[in-house]
Amino acid sequence: MIMELISASLGSKPRYDLSGRSYLVFLLIGITFSPSGVVNAEEKMISKTVTPTVINVISIGGTGLAIFSLSPSDFPAGSFGVPKQLLGIDWNTTSYPENIKESVELCYSRPYKTAQRTCVPIWPGSSGTSTDFNDQPFGQGAGVTIKHHVLGGGARLGYPAGSDTVTVRYRD
Repeated sequence: MIMELISASLGSKPRYDLSGRSYLVFLLIGITFSPSGVVNAEEKMISKTVTPTVINVISIGGTGLAIFSLSPSDFPAGSFGVPKQLLGIDWNTTSYPENIKESVELCYSRPYKTAQRTCVPIWPGSSGTSTDFNDQPFGQGAGVTIKHHVLGGGARLGYPAGSDTVTVRYRD
């Protein structure tokens, strides 16, 4: 009996009628879910490490900066003009251990708009991930800055204990 079923199924023709509109719909579905569509949604990363500036501490305090600019060479060739979506910024900060009352901010500036920064507070000597800037435009010319603020008192010059690192995660 099993052999009869196998013989019958091998001898039968498929029951699909892919003519006209049905064929076009099937073809469009196949193209939509092809592997090339999946590659474009892949998460990409740009990592940078910078040593923050030395702080000249005056009576009211001072600020040390780690500036991370995203230039065209940071992005894959041929991606200029392709819309990009920011997925998050991973950060790892250093500290200024010889100074008092340090506060730190993670700041994001839109592409080619360095004067317009949006900042969120983070902790010195720590790491984390921020998704606070994901709703803003992203691409070549964008920037990330880590600002270290210290109060007056303590050492007259503030030296960072290490470097600041950011990893920008995005997709095309």
